[in-house]
Parts: sequence; C-alpha cells; structure tokens
Amino acid sequence: MLRIALCDDDLAFMHDLHQKIVKCYQETNFSENVSITEFSDSVYLSRTISSGNSFDLLFVDIEMPQLNGLELAQHIRTHLPAALIVFLTSHSEFSLEGYKFGALRYIPKLDLARRLPEALTAAQAEFSKLESKFLTVRHYNDVMRIPYQEIVYVRHVLRASQIITLDLGIVKDSRGLKAIHEQLGDERFIYIDRSTFVNLDHVRQIKGNEVILRNLERLPISRQLLVKVKYTINCLWGDE
Repeated sequence: MLRIALCDDDLAFMHDLHQKIVKCYQETNFSENVSITEFSDSVYLSRTISSGNSFDLLFVDIEMPQLNGLELAQHIRTHLPAALIVFLTSHSEFSLEGYKFGALRYIPKLDLARRLPEALTAAQAEFSKLESKFLTVRHYNDVMRIPYQEIVYVRHVLRASQIITLDLGIVKDSRGLKAIHEQLGDERFIYIDRSTFVNLDHVRQIKGNEVILRNLERLPISRQLLVKVKYTINCLWGDE
C-alpha cells in the first residue's frame, strides 16, 4: 500500500489534485494500491505524523498559514526521513528553497496537469530503488528475503540475531550482528549499543539516553555510543 498525503488550505485545488493522482495511477502500469489522505491544516498533519502515522509520498503547499510548507517539510524530515516530498506553489521563487529540504519535485500549481505525471513517475522510480534492497536471512534450513524498509531494528539474543520487523514479526538469523550489519551496508542502520542496531527510518526521536521508535518502543543507548548516535542522526536528518 502506497500512502499519500495531500496538504493544502485550498480545498478545491486539493480535491482536483486528489482526482488527478487517482487518474494517473489508473492510466499507468503502477502496481501499488494507493491510499490518499487530504489535510487542509498543516499543523494537524504535523501532529498526525508525530503521533506515529506514516506516509510514503507527501504533496505539500508551500504557502499555508500557521505552519508553512517549508516548516512542515522540516518536521516531515525529522519523523519520516525516507518519505518523498513534492512541493506545490504559485510562486516560482520558492523552488530553490524547497529543494533544500530534499524535495523530490517542485510543481507550480498552474502547471499541475503537465508536471504531476512526471513527479509520480519519479516517485515510483525512487520506491523501486528502495524495494530492490533486501536482506537475505538464513536460520537453519529457512531462507527469507526482508525489504530494508521492513526492518525496525536488529538485536543479538543468546546465539542468534533477532530481526524485528513491521509486519513479519521477529525473524531469527543464525549470524552475528556484525555480519548482518555489513550485509545491509546502509547508513540508516546504526548501532545504539553492542547488541542492537536500529533503522533510522523508524526512529521518532532521541530522548535522554533512549531511542523512541515509531511503534513507541523505547530502546536504551549505551553511554559510550550516545554522542555518536546523536551526531549521526543529526547529520542524516539535516540538523548539522
């Protein structure tokens, strides 16, 4: 399921965007089931994300009251670092500033019909890249391939490693943490102590010496790694 959020205080435009996205998916070979949620209040969307709700692709109007699109994008980057953001605006001077937040595309509202299909195609290409990354897990005679985005964290328990996932439960692997971490080879996976590493895509915040995950689970960070973990997260979230 591809989860899309639309955020614009212009309800008529947002409804039109919704319909055009649905039509684009109906007319292409994209295989995903799509869920589209509309938000006319950027503050409410930010609170929805803070409460643990996740979206894969967000269309955000830059010119909104209270919390503008650029401020909202910064919030999205903190809680959903892997999400794709498409900025919408009536003013071209915002385009370069929008890209500072890692926007996938910038769409002038007056050019929506022409720009939207290309933006959705670009998003699909990015999702395909993510989906092509799998961790091959072996435990005795069992073999399983787990998408990177499915992995929340990995810990070593007794003589096996446990891979905690979003929807597959706990998957065991006979290898040690080091071997699994090396196979992943992705900067999103960072150690928080000697026996655990986490996927930053599922981290909501660092509070004290704990990491709080999107499922609200709390994991302790070792004193020796606390500074390094905070620095790494700040760099990847764009706070450095």
